[in-house]
Amino acid sequence: MDSIKKEKILDLNSKIEISKVILRFALSTFKKPTIVWSAGKDSTVVLGIVKKLIEEENLKMPPALFIDHGDHYIETLELIDRVSNDWNFRLVRTRNDDVLDNVRDGKIKISGLSDENRAEINKIGYTGDYFEYSLETEIGNHLLKTVAMKTAIKKYGFDALITGVRWDENSARSTEVFISPRVNPEHVRVHPILTFLEKDIWKVMFDWNLPIHPKYREGFRSIDGIHDSKKVSNVPAWEQNLEETSERAGRSQDKEGMMEKLRALGYM
Repeated sequence: MDSIKKEKILDLNSKIEISKVILRFALSTFKKPTIVWSAGKDSTVVLGIVKKLIEEENLKMPPALFIDHGDHYIETLELIDRVSNDWNFRLVRTRNDDVLDNVRDGKIKISGLSDENRAEINKIGYTGDYFEYSLETEIGNHLLKTVAMKTAIKKYGFDALITGVRWDENSARSTEVFISPRVNPEHVRVHPILTFLEKDIWKVMFDWNLPIHPKYREGFRSIDGIHDSKKVSNVPAWEQNLEETSERAGRSQDKEGMMEKLRALGYM
């Protein structure tokens, strides 16, 4: 049975209970878990479920990890500040300063980067002297997001990353499991909402009155960097044809095609 069929069999209440089981295990097992939060709908639902669970069971709220790739909408930055203050949880920001500090006219000169970043570039097999400051390329996405994330894991000693990955979002994620050990650095990925469909996410968002990124109201279905995210409709995301159109159609198709390679390098 493929993942889409598995997702459709379960009702939403069952999916929420499954996510709570996974989260309860993670919060009671790992010493330093963190919620990877982008202010997008999926990670916000995860944040909301964690908040509800800790209120119900008097658990400790873990910090949220925000990966700052330098190309965020102002609405994204405003939302993470507002919600972290209103909900009173610690927000940890991580970014690849070495790369971002070397952006010149939209390009980064490789010889000016640290040994660590040049080693990551070698893993990708890139041989040029410069690369574009962009999330739509393998090298840009890897350095600005995955490397920044791994830096935070090492710096703060996180032993578990709780993510908003879903089976139906991308074929490269359709074989993911709820608890997934990783190396380099050693940690565990926790995926509590794998079974959720896009429509499930929006139902929880509205039923629980969770904070919604303004770009979704403008017609964006998927939100990341300013130059990587595209408006796909004039109606809000939740009013679009969620089952017969691609959720990530507004994102770079090149990026979609290279998802498997990015995940092999540690991307979510």
